[in-house]
Amino acid sequence: MKKFQVEKLKKAYKGKQEFQAKNAGYNFNFLTDKWVLGYKSNLYLGWMNYLDIEEAVFIELRLAIAKAAKYFAVNSLNAYCSTLKSIVKYLTVRDFNAWWITLGDTYKIQVRETLYALSGMKKDYCSSTLKLLYESVANETLKRNNGSKFVLDSMKGAYSEVELDNILESLRISTTQALNKEILITPDFTALRTIIASQLMVAIVRRPTQLSQIKWCDVLPVGQEFKSHKNKDCNWQPINQHLFSDVEQLHIRTFMGKDGMFRYNVEPSSHRLEPDLSILLLQYYQVYEQFLKKKIFATGIDINADEMKELMKRLPLHPDQSLFSAQFRSKEELFNSVSETSIAYHQSSDAMQTCIAYLFKKNKVKSDRHPTTGVILANNRWRHTQLTQAVSHGFSPAQIASITGVTIEAIEPYLDLKAKERILIDKAYAGNQIIKKFDSMSVKELKTNKEYSVKNEFEAEIGYKLNPSNCSSCQSKGGAPMACYPCDNFRPLETANHQQYLDKARRKLEINSQSGHPATVRKLRKIITYIEATITVCNENLSKKLERKP
Repeated sequence: MKKFQVEKLKKAYKGKQEFQAKNAGYNFNFLTDKWVLGYKSNLYLGWMNYLDIEEAVFIELRLAIAKAAKYFAVNSLNAYCSTLKSIVKYLTVRDFNAWWITLGDTYKIQVRETLYALSGMKKDYCSSTLKLLYESVANETLKRNNGSKFVLDSMKGAYSEVELDNILESLRISTTQALNKEILITPDFTALRTIIASQLMVAIVRRPTQLSQIKWCDVLPVGQEFKSHKNKDCNWQPINQHLFSDVEQLHIRTFMGKDGMFRYNVEPSSHRLEPDLSILLLQYYQVYEQFLKKKIFATGIDINADEMKELMKRLPLHPDQSLFSAQFRSKEELFNSVSETSIAYHQSSDAMQTCIAYLFKKNKVKSDRHPTTGVILANNRWRHTQLTQAVSHGFSPAQIASITGVTIEAIEPYLDLKAKERILIDKAYAGNQIIKKFDSMSVKELKTNKEYSVKNEFEAEIGYKLNPSNCSSCQSKGGAPMACYPCDNFRPLETANHQQYLDKARRKLEINSQSGHPATVRKLRKIITYIEATITVCNENLSKKLERKP
């Protein structure tokens, strides 16, 4: 169809043009090219104007998408429309079947799911064109890719142990640096916001689409119960809540993410946060409150402490930058713009994922499997890693499923993983990293400042810190200096006695191998690998120096 034909059709069409999106309060005209289906959630259909199809088919496909918009979340609908772009080239059963046999099973499943969703099966509208295509392949048996192979994929699957440690170390250092910085401008605050989102993704293993829904009213001290709020249609009270703790801790509630509804169905259990993360979240709250208060005062609105506390309860944990640039004309307008159920000023899940990816790309986190590209923290990969580790630790299927809030059926690929396929430390990587450490900075330069020095219990120098401030928040259970060897921030001294720590680590491993936690055993094995590599490199360097002497 030509553009002028589309414009003519829009004027001539006499049927119903206004349709309702799944998100309440959002309607759209199905003949426009941009559908607003939710807060900052749009569907663009301008590509349909260039299809070589009849007017009747054009209308039918538009109606099919419009009807589906009432039942599916925006991300799902976008995925279906993306697949539809390929399907529309083969709208007759004969052409479609000829194309179908060229596809692999994985893409066939995607195509068939799209046809089912858009043909209006069991809904109040039926697209006859798409229904015929669906029925022609509905009964074909298709197999998905082996789940365990995908879990172990080096680019999309679970992280290796080196990648995992480097990601956590990068996040720890970024957190320390952000908290030590005075927040004066919006970019500084949004950087801290991204770090908090990353910390929560790591701690509670929930998707960005769930994290983006959290408000401050969803964060309470352990012992205080979450109640359902004003909207009676929403289920906001978890079945299981944490009601006791012998230390100060917070617990947080999250909502289902894949049903496409905003803050509608709460997860059955709240998540108890570790004390350190609870303290971090409280620090973030104080920074958030003070930064926002300055922005509000700048608009000429005077707000007292009680009002600020009430306002914070309604605001998102991860706000969009627009919150800090909004020009409110009165206190009433400010409070009317947000509520416990409103989506206003929430950062979108896509934006959150983009910000997290940018943070780790900027930090240049090292990967043993992909040294040139590095690695970033990604939702799916983190979930693969946690589930894989849970299997290796011997957790029950119910315990493993609860980690990510999925069904037991969904974790079957992880249960099928064999021990030999699980991720291990690459010793060659350890050796290469040790070599790089000796080349990174001269000993003379490090010796100029005593705080750079790492000493043993007898005040003998073992090595140096490249950046002492990065060690301030380190909580390695192995203890310094033994646990320092795998760290990128530690440079071992060539002439030091590293054998004593290798012996100590081996004794600890022998003891913990009997009844210790698998994570502790794995950590000790990694420490041993790096100390062995350190001793090897030190001996080689010292031998070369002796050979050069006359």
